[in-house]
Amino acid sequence: MNVFVYTTILVLVLFYIGRKPLDKNTTIETELTKVRDTSFLFFFLGTLLLAYVSGQRFAFADTIAYWEIFTKAMPIDECISSFSIGNEWLFQFYMSFIHTYISTDPRVFIEITSLITIFPLMYFLYNYSGDLKFAFYIFIMSGCWEHSMNGLRQYLATAIIVAGFQLLANRKWYLFLPLVFIVAQIHTSAYIFLLLYFITNTEACGKMTKFILAISILIVITSPLTGGFVDNLLSGSDYGDRYSGQEWNYSINIFRVLVSVVPIVLAFFNKDLMKNKYKYYNTVFNMALFFAVFTMAGVFSAVYARYNLYFEIFTVLLLVWNVNEMVVKLKIPWIKNAAYICYTLYFIYQIVFTYGMGWHTDYQFFTNSFGQVSWI
Repeated sequence: MNVFVYTTILVLVLFYIGRKPLDKNTTIETELTKVRDTSFLFFFLGTLLLAYVSGQRFAFADTIAYWEIFTKAMPIDECISSFSIGNEWLFQFYMSFIHTYISTDPRVFIEITSLITIFPLMYFLYNYSGDLKFAFYIFIMSGCWEHSMNGLRQYLATAIIVAGFQLLANRKWYLFLPLVFIVAQIHTSAYIFLLLYFITNTEACGKMTKFILAISILIVITSPLTGGFVDNLLSGSDYGDRYSGQEWNYSINIFRVLVSVVPIVLAFFNKDLMKNKYKYYNTVFNMALFFAVFTMAGVFSAVYARYNLYFEIFTVLLLVWNVNEMVVKLKIPWIKNAAYICYTLYFIYQIVFTYGMGWHTDYQFFTNSFGQVSWI
C-alpha cells in the first residue's frame, strides 16, 4: 500500500509544479481543442514515474504468471511460423520480439509493457480532462492503476483502444474497426468493440441510454444462463477458465457497483448543463455507461467484470467533467472535496479490506524474487 501512497503523492507534486492557468470558460468544443492544465514536461515526468513504478511490481496480482510466460517465449522465427488469427498471436509475437531482440529479463518486459500501457491512458486524461491532478487522483483511487497491473494483457489492449479514441469518436470506422481486429489478437475480448462502435456516439441520456439500461437489467437477470456464453467468448484466453469459477465472484461487490454508477447519476442530474458542452461527451458518457453495466452484471458472473476494464478510464473523465462544471457553473465547490474524500475512503476500503494489503509487503514491488526484500 505504501507504494501506491508514495507514488501518488510524488506524481501529484510533479503535476502541481507543472500546472498552467486555464480560462474557466474553455471547453472542448472542436476537434483541435485540447484542455491541458499541465505543462508537457511535468506531465511526462509524472507519467514516466507512474509507469516506472508499475514496471517494478513482482508479487502483485498476475505479474508472476507473466514473468513465467515471458521466460518461455518462443524464438521470433518460430513465433512467425506459428502465425494464426484468433489465438492472440500478436501478444505472443510481442513477447518473442522483446525476448529475442531486446532482453530476456522479465523485468524489462514488464517495464516496457507498463510504459506502453500507462502513457496512452494518462495522455488521454492530459488531453481531455482539463484538470489533470483531479483526474489522476481519481484514476488511482478508483482502482484504474491497480487494475492496469492486474490484467496486463487486457489493459495493454485497453491502452491501444484508448489511443485510438478519436477514431471512435469521429466515426472513422475504416481505421477503428481494423484497429479493433488487431487489438483482439492481443486479447480476444476486444472484439466487443465491433458491436459497441455503432452505439457509442448516440446521445447521452437519450433513447439509446434507456435501451442500454434495459439490456443491462436483462443481462443481470439472465446472467446464470448468459454467463456461459460470455465465458465462451473468452475461452481462447487465460481468463475463460480462470474467471468462470465461483471463487472469483468476490471481485465485484455492492460498493464497486455503487462507485461505478456515480458518474452516470451525476450525468443524469447535469444532462441540461452538460448538453453540447464537450465535443466527445456522448462517446465518453456511453463508454462510462458500459462500465456500469458490466460492473453490475459482474456481481453475478465475474466473467462480465473482465469487460469493464475497457471502460473505466472513461468513468474517470466523465466524473471530472461533471464535477468541475458543477463547481464552476452551479457554484457547488464542496462537491469536489467530497469526491476527493469519498474516493480516498473507497481506495482504503479496496486495498485494506477487499485485497487484504498491509502498509508494507516485501515482495510486491521493487524486487525480482521472493528471496529478496523490497527496499521501499
